[in-house]
Amino acid sequence: MPLPGTTPRPPGKASGDVGPDGVRPRPAGLGTAARWTVVAAVVAALAAFAAGPRSAPIAAHRSGDAALAERVAGLLPDGQGAGGSVGVSVAVVDHGTVTRAALGTTDGSTPVTPDTAFETGSAQKVLTASLLGSLLDAGRIRLTDTVGALWPEYSFADPAVAGITVGQLATHTAGLPSFPADGPRFPLAMAGYLLGGNGYSLLQDPVRALAGLTGSGPGPDTAFSYSNLGYAVLGETLAKVDGRDYPTALRERVLAPLGMDRTTVRTAPGTPDRAALPFHTAGTPVVPWTNPGWAAVGTGTWTTSADLAAFLAANAAPNPPTALALTHTPHAAVADYADRDGHIGLGWQLWNAGGTTVRWHNGLTNGSRAFVAHTTDQRAVVVLTNSTRTPAERIGFALLGVDAPEFEEPQTPHPVLLAATGLLAAGAPALALLGVVRPRRARFSRPLDRLKAVSLPLTAATCWLLALRSGEWGHVPGVLCAIGAGLVAATAAESVRRWPALPTARGRYPWLRALTFALPVLPLAVLFCTTAVITVNLP
Repeated sequence: MPLPGTTPRPPGKASGDVGPDGVRPRPAGLGTAARWTVVAAVVAALAAFAAGPRSAPIAAHRSGDAALAERVAGLLPDGQGAGGSVGVSVAVVDHGTVTRAALGTTDGSTPVTPDTAFETGSAQKVLTASLLGSLLDAGRIRLTDTVGALWPEYSFADPAVAGITVGQLATHTAGLPSFPADGPRFPLAMAGYLLGGNGYSLLQDPVRALAGLTGSGPGPDTAFSYSNLGYAVLGETLAKVDGRDYPTALRERVLAPLGMDRTTVRTAPGTPDRAALPFHTAGTPVVPWTNPGWAAVGTGTWTTSADLAAFLAANAAPNPPTALALTHTPHAAVADYADRDGHIGLGWQLWNAGGTTVRWHNGLTNGSRAFVAHTTDQRAVVVLTNSTRTPAERIGFALLGVDAPEFEEPQTPHPVLLAATGLLAAGAPALALLGVVRPRRARFSRPLDRLKAVSLPLTAATCWLLALRSGEWGHVPGVLCAIGAGLVAATAAESVRRWPALPTARGRYPWLRALTFALPVLPLAVLFCTTAVITVNLP
């Protein structure tokens, strides 16, 4: 019986009430809600495991010449196991005889064949230089022609930029930056690039960008300085001189005469049929680059090892076509390769390798690498890959028998990158879930309110998406991605369950609490949306 003047407490309502077994009763409905949280976590984890990143051994799928395939497999950093590589197509030319092989997959499951198309990346620049050689041979253009004279319809902001010559564009001696600082476009393009999107899609017309530059251009002692902007302007200039767009001019003057029927330039997003889709590393696909105005640089350009082998065989012949021979002439010295007597031709890097001249170029996109080289003793090699973790240059130089320590790479990514993948994928979601389930146990954490119930799931989802888009899944177990997805779902479910009982903001100054909520959440929301858009646009 209660004492006089007191009111009986409802069972389970006071903080000190316990049941007959000494256990404090749980609020009604907690068991059912908790079960739904577990179900949401399990479903999300299973879905992520089924569709998430995974890595298959690249050497498991082989075609073409067995001996060459075995040699390439031995040059891969992944060896015979899983890892960062996805697919590779190789061709070796020896005095006109072509041997080809392919390993790995185009998309994680479909085997690569010797006829699979890959992104060219900057290896496209030697094709652009060959188009220049064709126009030089035809007398349609001169290396001394200036961009100001060739583009009179533009008003150049800097006379030094207007005075840049075609030869300086083709040899990277124009004193230009690699990319224009396109105001707000450039940071957005870089963000797209870092997250695996088509960063080139935001870059404006290269000639217009060049016309607006100030403080650039060649000086009396301007040295070799690699510039994608310069080659983009070169490609547009060559197309204008030819009277056709770049893809058509390249097709008619370079590709068709050499029978390169599988080499294409895309003017719209997408990939050729059965192409090798690009990957940052195994399990992390990225968006192919496309921008017609920058095609001469290697955006939206695709080819096969067979086509490039035909191109290199023509270059390596004792008497190559004049248009190709013009690209072999040394111009400026390249300081980085001084010990190789390094020079730049029209597009080609020129090395002295034990008395033999090696002409080479590489290419790198968000998810592909390429390497082409030929020698003065009639040998050549093509290496095309659809993962940035596959060392195309090291493989190519090794197949030529050229020691190239300049292109040695670690066998596996840096441990910090591996740890970051795990922390973003599962560690951050775990901490977010703890912040919802046990908010008062965190010494430096603010109490749970509705603002925090929104920020924690958003933070968890953003970190997980970042790991999915940029993680090293070729070397980190894909199960961590599934665990992280389950933790994100559990965080969201618990936030929804606790929502009705939470105040909007806890603390003495609600306006300050709202401000501290907005400062991190707004950038997270932008990053989340950007990553989601890139994910949707994956091929």
